[in-house]
Amino acid sequence: MATELIIFILVVGIGSTIVLDLWGVFTAKIGWMPGTHWPSVGRWLLGIPAGHLVLDGTDTRPHTLSEAAVGWIFHYLIGLAYAVSFPLFWGIGFISAPTVFPVFLIGVIVSSLAGLIVLMPGMGGGIFARKLPNAGAMIVYVLVAHVIFAIAQYLLALLLA
Repeated sequence: MATELIIFILVVGIGSTIVLDLWGVFTAKIGWMPGTHWPSVGRWLLGIPAGHLVLDGTDTRPHTLSEAAVGWIFHYLIGLAYAVSFPLFWGIGFISAPTVFPVFLIGVIVSSLAGLIVLMPGMGGGIFARKLPNAGAMIVYVLVAHVIFAIAQYLLALLLA
């Protein structure tokens, strides 16, 4: 069972995060919204210990390799954490019989709220993107992206079941 658990976490966590990234590439290509800039997230995360809780846009230095690595690793660790939450909160049986409600709750609600009330403010956009000129469009983008993410989580979980 431990092997099944590890495979579930890796496939669902990494696979759905890849799908989310592909969605970001697609939306950027069609000119809707660019995906999250993970090197900037890395800069934000690395600045937190020094008391820089919000990126203010004044740091125009090129991003470093370490910032990019931290941002991308963080992104995929979060995807893995969401995958861990299914068997953790709904039991190990979720792996063999995934259901829609947990995936909707974690994949859409929790992940969207995390983006809109933690990541967005940290990146300087304010809670629910209120500091951005396109706040409404950004909220819609986040919700649609996380619906895509949740669909990927569910389909990958079904594939493994």
